[in-house]
Amino acid sequence: MRLLVPLAIVATFLPNALAFSGKTCRIMPLGASITYGDESSQKNGYRDDLYLALERDGNTVDMVGNNPAPPDSTFKDKDTEGWTGFIIDRVAEKMRISMPRNHPNIATVLVGTNDMTGNVDPAGAPARLGKLIDDLLDFPPLTMVVVSSLPPNSNTTDNSRINTYNAAIPGVVEQRADAKGWVIFADCGKVVGLGDLADGTHPNDVGYQHIGKCFYDGIVEGERRGWLAPVMGPPP
Repeated sequence: MRLLVPLAIVATFLPNALAFSGKTCRIMPLGASITYGDESSQKNGYRDDLYLALERDGNTVDMVGNNPAPPDSTFKDKDTEGWTGFIIDRVAEKMRISMPRNHPNIATVLVGTNDMTGNVDPAGAPARLGKLIDDLLDFPPLTMVVVSSLPPNSNTTDNSRINTYNAAIPGVVEQRADAKGWVIFADCGKVVGLGDLADGTHPNDVGYQHIGKCFYDGIVEGERRGWLAPVMGPPP
C-alpha cells in the first residue's frame, strides 16, 4: 500500500507544491453542468484554466470526452465529459462508454449537484460516487482520479444537502486511496463562495478560475505521489 499524506492536506492547501513538466496529461473532465461550463461567459468552465496552468509548466495537455463544448466556446480544446442535468448514475454511465475510447490518465470529477438540488437519493449519493470512482480506477490504463467537493448553493435547503454530501466525500476517497491509491480529494467547493456564483448554482468566471486552480493543485500532488501514468495509445 502506498504511503499517503493525511487526507486533511488536500489540494486546496498545497500552494507551495512543486509543479512538474515534460509529462503528457490526457484529462477527462467528468461531471454535469459545472464540468460542461454552464454560466461561464466563454463556455469553458474551469477547463481552460486547468489546461493552461499545466501547459505553462511545460506539459502536453489534451482534454478528452464525448460531449464537447459548444462551437462558440472560445478555448482551443473543447472536449469534455460534462453532461448538463445529469445525476451521478447517468454521469457514470457516460464515463463507462467514454473510458475505453478516450483512455485518459487523469480524470477530474465534480459530480452530485443535480442529485442535491433535485433531492435525488441524497443519502445514497456518497455510495454512488464511490462506485463511480471504483469503476474509473478499474479501467485500463491507470488513471489518476481527482475528486472535488461541490460548490455551495444559494438555496439554503439545497446547500444543506450539499454540505452533508461534501462532508462524506473525503471518507469515500480515503477508503479507495487506502485500498488502491491513485485517487485524491480536492476541496474545490471550498474555494468557491456564494459571491462566485452566476445563478445561485453554477460558478461565474472567477469561481471557475478557483476550481481550475484547485484541480491543478490536486494533479500536481497526485503526480508527486507517482500517480501520473504514461498515456495509452494515440490521442482519440
